[in-house]
Amino acid sequence: MPLMRYLLAIIALFAVWLLWGGLYKTPVLQLGIASCALVAWLTHRMALPDQQEHRFALLYRVPRYWLWLLWEMVVTNIQVLRLVLGPKSALSPTIVDIDAAASSKFALTLLGNSITLTPGTLTINIDDTRITTHCLTRAAAEDLRGGAMSRRVAAVDPD
Repeated sequence: MPLMRYLLAIIALFAVWLLWGGLYKTPVLQLGIASCALVAWLTHRMALPDQQEHRFALLYRVPRYWLWLLWEMVVTNIQVLRLVLGPKSALSPTIVDIDAAASSKFALTLLGNSITLTPGTLTINIDDTRITTHCLTRAAAEDLRGGAMSRRVAAVDPD
């Protein structure tokens, strides 16, 4: 990784760390800088060379996906609240296998995490192109089978 990119990554990480930290004493700041440098170095060590080009594509794709996912989380939170406060017979736990529209590791990880972040669903297993999910209701399972979330993840995937 070029030195300038490495330094920019450390500065960006440290800026976020400062915003979230709230404690600005010298030893804590030194540990913060050291941890940001370590994270930048580890990230560089984990990245594959062909993924470097796709990072800029994510800059405009991911925020739109996050907004959509946030909306889905609000909607499913309300649905789960209705399930909790409503009759117990409304629950119909279901395990469903869904096919991912994209098969890169990034897309599968994003889809699995998005499913788990959505209340009432939990990713159990991820295979090459299939994700096994537990859903509180059959309706939630059918929504996942419909593939809307998988298609949105495929649209974000830079590969």
